[in-house]
Amino acid sequence: MKQNKVSDLIESARNGAPAYINDVRSAFESLDEGEKLEIKAVLLSMDGQSCRSFSYTVPSVMRDEHWKVLSCDYLKAEVYNALSSLGGQSLEFYFDQNNETCRSLVAELIEGFDLKLSRNERKGYGRCINVIDRMLDALSPDYDLHFSMQMKDINELESISYYPEELSFGDHVFTRSVNGLGEKTILGIDVGGTDIKLALIGQGRILCMKEYDWFPPLFKESRELVDPIVLLTRLFTLWNALHSGSFIVPEEILLLLDQAMAEKTDIKLIQKACNEMESYVGIQDGLLDGIGMCFPDVVVNNKIVGGEVYKTRGIRLNPEIDYESDFKQLTHLDDKLKEFCKKEGLVSMTNDGPMAAFTAAVEQAASGETESLQGGFFAHTLGTELGTGWVREDGSIPDIPLEVYNCIIDLGSYPERDFHADDLRSVKNFNTDLPGTLQKYASQSGVFRLAMKYFPEERPELFEELLEKELVREIQVEVEGESKGRFVVPSENPDMRKPFLEHMMTLLERENDEVNHRIWQDIGESLGVALVETEKLLRPKAKKRILFGRLVKRKACFTSMEKGARNIVPEIEFEIADSDLAHTPLMKQLEGDEQFTVAQFAQAIGAVYYAVDKLVK
Repeated sequence: MKQNKVSDLIESARNGAPAYINDVRSAFESLDEGEKLEIKAVLLSMDGQSCRSFSYTVPSVMRDEHWKVLSCDYLKAEVYNALSSLGGQSLEFYFDQNNETCRSLVAELIEGFDLKLSRNERKGYGRCINVIDRMLDALSPDYDLHFSMQMKDINELESISYYPEELSFGDHVFTRSVNGLGEKTILGIDVGGTDIKLALIGQGRILCMKEYDWFPPLFKESRELVDPIVLLTRLFTLWNALHSGSFIVPEEILLLLDQAMAEKTDIKLIQKACNEMESYVGIQDGLLDGIGMCFPDVVVNNKIVGGEVYKTRGIRLNPEIDYESDFKQLTHLDDKLKEFCKKEGLVSMTNDGPMAAFTAAVEQAASGETESLQGGFFAHTLGTELGTGWVREDGSIPDIPLEVYNCIIDLGSYPERDFHADDLRSVKNFNTDLPGTLQKYASQSGVFRLAMKYFPEERPELFEELLEKELVREIQVEVEGESKGRFVVPSENPDMRKPFLEHMMTLLERENDEVNHRIWQDIGESLGVALVETEKLLRPKAKKRILFGRLVKRKACFTSMEKGARNIVPEIEFEIADSDLAHTPLMKQLEGDEQFTVAQFAQAIGAVYYAVDKLVK
């Protein structure tokens, strides 16, 4: 009967249903004692100071090839999720060396992580090793550290106890940035996969804000990522000079500045505006007290070190460059931005996920309700991809990859694995080509995928509407000499990603039908699985999940997502980072802005407070 539980999972997965990793784990663990095996694993932390132990249960007898495939996929997913979230210096596997099933599974697992290959050669699971090795380079530059895996006999395993680090809580940690802002001039930058948002703060007030649209996956060199960020920073410093100094400039220059600050602006116009303004006011370097920035990649000591995200895919795949050398331009972006700061000023950077958690913590502290902060803050950003942020109770952000969007949550949905990663219908990760990661579930891509999964058969008129509005386009791609159809969202001339997502959010309210509700409930289910996995791997004291981003800005969408999440975790707690989160002076100003919203610019404002925190710490 318990074997039937595994067989039922396999059958439904091959018919298109998801096989969530927590359900597979439960099915394997429920097997009778004589039907299962245990593999122990010990992970040495990124700093080499502590260990975590894990136990993985797999079937002892593979009833058929499908059982073997699921067992292999499950074991790789468990390890991949741990490394994508926690990183580490080494991982050792302990099992009965005489058991051929265990030996075969672990040997195949280790081979799948491409440890013997160079970074450029690694594929799939091996991509997380690239991130870990780059982090080790940044954290321990004096040591030549490389991640390793080993197989050992179970008799060699020593008892390991996990003692969570004792951290002291003080609400001053989350209030000092607000108290320390004063008259400082700070630029907050929120870099995303669809746009860059900037907010300039001076004299305790929001001076100006801007949203600039872009599509980084099309870029071929790192300078194409770096240059727009530097140029926009230059634009804001010039704006500040014109509005705070005694410069006399022609009316046409002021008009050009207004055009450059508008939402839909060509990069060439911004370049022209900066050049024209500098001819009157000069180069405005060294004037900011600080810059705070969140970037959608792994950041260590203000250096961007991950390099395996969707935003850098075009650069990684460019055969005309050496990626490792080229990527260093992005790694050292902070050095370029430092030129805009005073001598004692700082550029303070972190990933967009931790920035979301930090922002929520600062706002919560400003509300006076600090009791919920005693476990720290855990947040997700639901936008182009899924960002994850964890700020511990002492205000610290752990130096771990925390690439939860890369975690594999679905070991099923087999029909959707057949599509290319760039096809809207695919469950494959854009960066790794691995199926079933959160990137294609709890994100903008997840919404698009689910629309393509359900609409053609169940709501064909809505599918036709997507095509008529040119939100979705079918293109022909030659694959092995054969022309195949691929559904995509136009990403330039014009970029339809934002309109497509907005359309899907309004459809839920317009149609109010089972199919549209199911799309958002499915996204919620994936968030529920994400909670199960992050609880297991990270063990945060914070239990509530704060949600940022476009996907939660409409109440109907959030309500359906919450319902889906509770199918997985009935007691799950979500909170939307909307105007209800606005408690600090800057966020209250943003709440009253006629053009921009808290949902849009919360992290840009949070980046300002993050910069101040590092200045006054």
